[in-house]
Formats: sequence, C-alpha cells, structure tokens
Amino acid sequence: MPITHVIVHHLVKQNGEKAILSLRPSELENNNPQSTLFELLKNSFTSRISRKHGSFDNTITTAILASEVDIFANDNGYFHTLSTRFMKQLEAIFNQENADINAHFLFFAESDNKQNLFYLFVVSRNEYLTINDTLEITPSYSIDTGSSLCGIKLNIDDWKQRPKYHYLTLVPPKGNQVLSDALHNLSGFGNSIDRNKSTKAFLDNLDAFTQYVSPEKQQKFREQVIDYCEEQESKDQAVHIPTLSKSIAKSIEGIDCEQFIREMLPYNPVNTKISDTNNEVLMIDKRSLRQYIKFSGRDKDLSLTFSSNQLNESIFYNEDEETLTLTNIPKGLKKQLTSHIKRLKHNSYK
Repeated sequence: MPITHVIVHHLVKQNGEKAILSLRPSELENNNPQSTLFELLKNSFTSRISRKHGSFDNTITTAILASEVDIFANDNGYFHTLSTRFMKQLEAIFNQENADINAHFLFFAESDNKQNLFYLFVVSRNEYLTINDTLEITPSYSIDTGSSLCGIKLNIDDWKQRPKYHYLTLVPPKGNQVLSDALHNLSGFGNSIDRNKSTKAFLDNLDAFTQYVSPEKQQKFREQVIDYCEEQESKDQAVHIPTLSKSIAKSIEGIDCEQFIREMLPYNPVNTKISDTNNEVLMIDKRSLRQYIKFSGRDKDLSLTFSSNQLNESIFYNEDEETLTLTNIPKGLKKQLTSHIKRLKHNSYK
C-alpha cells in the first residue's frame, strides 16, 4: 500500500527544563528511504505482543485525534496541520508534568482503493561510534526500531464504516507513564478488547468443532486454521470467520461452512458498551495462539518445547506416572547423546 503523507517532528525535555518542540515546516517527499523506514517501523509495530485494540472513547474530553483525522480525511492538505496540532498538545502536557522525553514523532498515512490508514510512531535514536571521511572517530545515530518503539494506528475506513469496531491500535511506551497517558488521552483510545479471553474461547470452540472432522483430516484442519490466524495476527488484522470457513472448505472436503460459522461465533466476549451486530471477527492474541500450538516448560536443569501435534504421535504423556516418552528424537539431539555416551564409555573427551 503506497505512502501518501509523511512528516517527522522532535520533542525533547530534560532535567526539568522547558520542553523544546522542533516542527518540520513541510511534509517529507515520499521516496525509497521513507518507504523503507516505514516498513521497518510498521513491521516492528505489528509484531508487538503489547498491542492494544479498541476504539475512540467519546468520554475522553482531551482527545483530539478523531476530530483532526476527520478533517484530514476530507482535506489531504491538512496532514501537516494535524501533526503540528498533535505535537503542540503533547508539548503542553510535558511542560505541565515532571517527566523527560527525547523522541522523534513520525506521522504516516497510506492509502489504496481498499483502505486508508493513519500511523504515529514514536522513536528514539541509538548512538554509536563511526570513523568519518577524515579518519576521525565521531558519534553517529540510528533510529531504534526495537523495544523502545510505541505509537498509534488508525484504520480510517473501519472507523467510518463500523464505528463500534476495534479500528484503533495502540502500542504503549515502556518506562514513560506521562507519554503513555498522553497517547491515551490525545488519541482517545478506549474500549479495549480482551484478545486473550476471546482467543482462548475461539480455540476451545475450534477443538469442539474438530469432532465433526474425519480423524485423518483433523491435523490438516487445525493447521490451516492456525496458519490463517497467524497470518492475520502478523498483519494486525482481524480473523474473519466466514472468510476462514470458505478457505478451509476449499482445501478440506466435507467441512460444512455454515456449521463452522455457527460453532465458532460464540467465541467473542464482546464489550457490551460498544458491541454491534457484527461479531464475525476476532483479533488474535499471539501469546494464547502460541500456547495452543506449542507446549513448553523449563526448570533449573531442563528446558523442553514441542509442537502440540506431536502429542500422542511421537511424544506420549502418562498422567498417572507423570512421565513423558519421546519416540522420535531430533537428529541433532541424538548425535549429542551418542557422542556423550561414547565419551563416558572410553573416559575420553577427544
């Protein structure tokens, strides 16, 4: 999806001094460096387990994002003003609070024929040393796309067409409560959904529906559902039950689409304050999905992880005796064990 607008501003406040806001006077040109950076930031943003999904909370009186984006949606020339007004509000907040900040704020918009998206990424810079052209050692800086990244994503079309849907995504910052509160309050983020609860309920229903699938097709059925869920989660997009149903029915014979939809829909513990008649979508929780497809555990001397589809295939658990039996040992582990036994027998580590 092509970038249509991009601009960056800088806000710094340190040691209790007044905040300094540096505003770029115009938008950046859309070129390869901007596109490359945007993809890096977007991929980092959508990979965060800490992502929250919700919608605008009209009771938050300090919120300005909805009204500003609403103007921008009807006037492309307003993007610079939107970003400037947001930053001035942020500057005022930090001047009122006893907190430090040194971050760049990158505002992006991307659009195609299907959807329009707005992003705000808050980034820090990493300092490192380099050797310049005159052979001097000097400091240099790079954008941190790692754990310090936070920000906001708004699906403008979902907001306009489905106002009670979870169209707003927030990744809160780590270690800066003032910035966290500011992003919540200026964006108006609220009505957060419980992805963990809904994903676990969805997976319970998935297990229940599997009884209707012939035994020889059950593993393929589960794998296809999980693959679809993982793909949607990686893109920060919802799982659409009817679409998932059609996809499964195309590759696995005997799946009743209508029955699948009926069985899977009760997964959604909707927020009664914002729920509408559309409960055919689900935002997947990565942690819950990971626990469903893999078993793992560790203590001081042992760490073990394996795919759930190997249970009762090559790995067997005896609940009464509390034992785990492996019948298909990985080649690498087998090689290490064989070498270790040989060394013990010959009392040699050569």
